[in-house]
Amino acid sequence: MLETTPYTNIKSESVLIRSGISRGPLYHHFRNFEELIATAHSQIYKSTVEQFTKQLLTIISSAPDIATAKQQFTSLLTAALSESTTSQRRVRLGVLHGASSSSELRGEVASIQEGLNRRWIEIHQICIDKGWSNLRFTSESIAILMQSTLLGRVIDDMALTQIDLGAWIFTLTGVFEFLFLDAIA
Repeated sequence: MLETTPYTNIKSESVLIRSGISRGPLYHHFRNFEELIATAHSQIYKSTVEQFTKQLLTIISSAPDIATAKQQFTSLLTAALSESTTSQRRVRLGVLHGASSSSELRGEVASIQEGLNRRWIEIHQICIDKGWSNLRFTSESIAILMQSTLLGRVIDDMALTQIDLGAWIFTLTGVFEFLFLDAIA
């Protein structure tokens, strides 16, 4: 429901009817409806970031050369950004914001972020092993930088005038190319 409806328009009764469960089991697992929404948001966030980085890992692992890696990254990024909606991007921001005030959600998000960091580090290591990557940066720094760069689209959603999708793709591809596919020693 969260993928199609803003959470403020979802009522607990709707969730109960759609899921076919009664109120008791719902509140056995969640203290309140807000916790259910926060958990669902974090699962959507986790699924989105894991899917993107898993696909990228496959691309980088199988790409025979830098040109192919760049072209396939651009295609993946184009598809991901084209399918992503403003509300989906705001969910990601909401999850990160919610983690700042909820210790339970912070634990969930910390686990998601650690997994995401490991995946970016793994992607960077593959690029190093192939002789493609810029060795001037640490993998850990690159992992955090890539996460913040991709969240930039959420920040852009709040601007009065948004950056064109093509400009985002060009910029993010350039950042990726500089950090992962630039073998300058």
